[in-house]
Amino acid sequence: MNTQHEFRLALTGVFVLVRVTTPLEKMNIEEYHKMRALESTYWWFQARRKIILSLFSEVISSYQAANRLRIVDIGCGTGMMMEDLAQFGEVTGLDFSPIALTYCRQRGLQKLIRADVEQIPLCSDCADILTAFDLVEHVENDRALLQEMFRILKPSGYAFITVPAHKKLWSMHDVALHHKRRYEKKEFESLVRDAGFAIERYSYIMMSIYPMAALFRKAKRAFVRESTAPPHTDEFPLPQSVNAALLTLVSAERHLLRRWNLPFGLSLFAIVRKPPR
Repeated sequence: MNTQHEFRLALTGVFVLVRVTTPLEKMNIEEYHKMRALESTYWWFQARRKIILSLFSEVISSYQAANRLRIVDIGCGTGMMMEDLAQFGEVTGLDFSPIALTYCRQRGLQKLIRADVEQIPLCSDCADILTAFDLVEHVENDRALLQEMFRILKPSGYAFITVPAHKKLWSMHDVALHHKRRYEKKEFESLVRDAGFAIERYSYIMMSIYPMAALFRKAKRAFVRESTAPPHTDEFPLPQSVNAALLTLVSAERHLLRRWNLPFGLSLFAIVRKPPR
């Protein structure tokens, strides 16, 4: 079932009234509430945030633009990364979830669009920077999403993308988040190149936690019986000392990534660019 929504858009300096058809909620609603409650302190969200911002800052520092950068955060979720990206330019967030967008508004974020990411209601060549953090795996037609991203990005513009890695790690965590798939490294590289992008940087991230996570999920498959209850993600409150230790361990990867690509990890991080005309 779909619903129609209207919004006003001012990315190009001119307000345009657009009507789009959007799907109803896809991810378990309680997972949005859980994410918002945990993300400001939980090691996974904060370590990932530090890694992403470190890689983002390195690229943006050398990216010259005459005006403030126009950034579109596709699949903006509850808005944590939008807040961080605002230091680099004018950020617009796009998501299909009204729950997620409500959390964005509670942060004071206003430039928000509810829309289907496979048919992004933005004009071609309008964004300097695109971000899609843990989004592509949610979309049925991932090729259509990458093609839409290519369309709306300006020539020579950058896109920053993360996706979950390794099909063998598929678990009820993915089911709870309504993932359609996890990606192998060569598979996602082909998907990105087929959309027309040139790959500037491509690495695994979340390497330090990979062995523990792989063992944890293997043990769950072996010893935890299937339940008829709704699936849940693997995030849960931890003792403060454990959470702090994991945060320190995983966020330290950003220092390694300044010199090297990592050989394995729970996620893939791609920095890609639309070729100049």
